[in-house]
Amino acid sequence: MAFSVVFTLLTLSVVSFATEVPVYLWGDLSKTSLKSSPLYTVEPQEFSAILKEELSGDPFTVIFIEETLSVEDFSRKNADGETSFPFLRANVRDSAYLPSVENALQALNKLADPEKVDHVKLTENGLSAEIEPESGKFLFINLKDAKESESRSDLLRRHNDFMEDMFTKLQERYNKVVAIYTAHFPSWTVPVTHSRVRRQADEKSTRSYSFDGLALAVSEIMLHNGTAPMIVLTNGVGTTEFNETVQDSTLTFGDTKLVLHFTQESGYWLFNSVTVNIMSGVDVLMPNQEVNAILGFSYRCAENVTFGNVNHTVVFRDMKIQPFFEAGNTSTRVFGDSFNCVGFFSAPIWAGIFVTFVLLLIMAYGVMMMMDIRTMDRFDDPKGKTITINASE
Repeated sequence: MAFSVVFTLLTLSVVSFATEVPVYLWGDLSKTSLKSSPLYTVEPQEFSAILKEELSGDPFTVIFIEETLSVEDFSRKNADGETSFPFLRANVRDSAYLPSVENALQALNKLADPEKVDHVKLTENGLSAEIEPESGKFLFINLKDAKESESRSDLLRRHNDFMEDMFTKLQERYNKVVAIYTAHFPSWTVPVTHSRVRRQADEKSTRSYSFDGLALAVSEIMLHNGTAPMIVLTNGVGTTEFNETVQDSTLTFGDTKLVLHFTQESGYWLFNSVTVNIMSGVDVLMPNQEVNAILGFSYRCAENVTFGNVNHTVVFRDMKIQPFFEAGNTSTRVFGDSFNCVGFFSAPIWAGIFVTFVLLLIMAYGVMMMMDIRTMDRFDDPKGKTITINASE
């Protein structure tokens, strides 16, 4: 009984109710220049207006619905470091992305013609019903085929492959097809009373570079040239060139120049490559992992971030970086909240949760044992008759 009460209180303390989910649209959209903003939530009325504009050409519309989905899922990777959404990333240029929409499915259901709507489920055995598409129709597919031994990354990757296959088949039958990817509930929730504490980089152990368009804090920048020893680059000077959604920031260290290439797409900024310009020539280096974040946010990685090829390697150790894609007063440049290259639930956090849960079990068991203790309720009177206790008592 006591354990049930404790467990219930713990469960209620971490539950938060949220209805904001991301919405990703791609295909034959009427207007693909929609800009997403991570700074506010799109209300149902505004989202309905966006849908009417994007679907004005009366396309066949298919809606893929996860049980849970959040912004963090789009940057999730599996054990091999591969993204869970290669198909969605391939269509990022012809897509529209809204990080936070309130009651997205409610708006979609209101917009759809009741006579031209199909609702099916994706199960382990395939779709729950046959699809009979027609022009201007809405097809809602609930992705409910989770497996017990499957990780979150593998589940999202399977759904990515299913969406690619379904979208390709529909394109073969219709001239205009629009796909929408969203969910019933968010998979990552934060309590309303939660406040994020911004952690600044340690000034004693990092070097900061702040100039037009870029803020960078890094412990060390190291250059490896073939078989030569690693060179630590220090005392750099920075300049930046802007071209709409493209930014090239140059760090000059004596005779060595590093050109950092950034782009922005669908509400995200991406650190695509590094060009090394040294006396032996120019070389373009690609990252060993994706470096990106939402516009207005920074990227943080306490581990080494490496850009390289067979000839050269550049390593950023303990890096925090954020491009701004515009000139401005460098003295007012501050990092936004950061996306970390390591997930929030690291091994030490899981170990702490496990130990806490074990201690709660021990405490609940001890409380129940104490509640079950029975004390004596009969005592001998030295001047009276001796108490006789039967074996049944």
